[in-house]
Amino acid sequence: MVQMKVVAVGIEPTNHTPFVLLKNEEEELALLIGIGIFEATQISMKLEHQQPPRPMTHDLLKSVLDGLGAKVSKVFVNKLAQDTFFAQITLEMNGAVVEIDSRPSDAIALALRVEVPIYVAEEVLDQAGIRVKEVGEGGKMIQEQIGHPDVSPALSKAAEFGKKIGVLRVRLKKAVEEEDYETAAAIRDEIRGLEKPAEGN
Repeated sequence: MVQMKVVAVGIEPTNHTPFVLLKNEEEELALLIGIGIFEATQISMKLEHQQPPRPMTHDLLKSVLDGLGAKVSKVFVNKLAQDTFFAQITLEMNGAVVEIDSRPSDAIALALRVEVPIYVAEEVLDQAGIRVKEVGEGGKMIQEQIGHPDVSPALSKAAEFGKKIGVLRVRLKKAVEEEDYETAAAIRDEIRGLEKPAEGN
């Protein structure tokens, strides 16, 4: 298995599907996983250190596990079958180790909240990974597809989308704190406009 980190959340430009972008520690191997818009928001908020006014689903899950004395030790994207990714969450509780099946999006959102490693099976990377090379002046990015034929075109969009959404959310939080509700409403509408294409999927 290969340890990966979450780099960004983005929108695939062809069919407007949200996805999460993972890279290994050396940042030369990447993986895109299609996710839902709700999970994309959950992951994006954590990446941008945004705190919701009330606990959201994965915050609640963390609180429940903490209350039960269960510790998440890792999450593992362990399988890709018929274009669907599968994952496991490994828990330690009362001296026992329990592995729970999960969607990768939920596992990743939880991993970010409890700060545990995210791993991907080598077999999954063989099927759907992307090798990334930076060459030439300005570090121009080149993508070399390893497996899945449909994910490569989206890679260059991930960092751009994640950065733009992040900046807007920071501005939105600041506007609300300053009680500048007119500006906050405009920023909120801009964020919704960016995320809207994914809502029909």
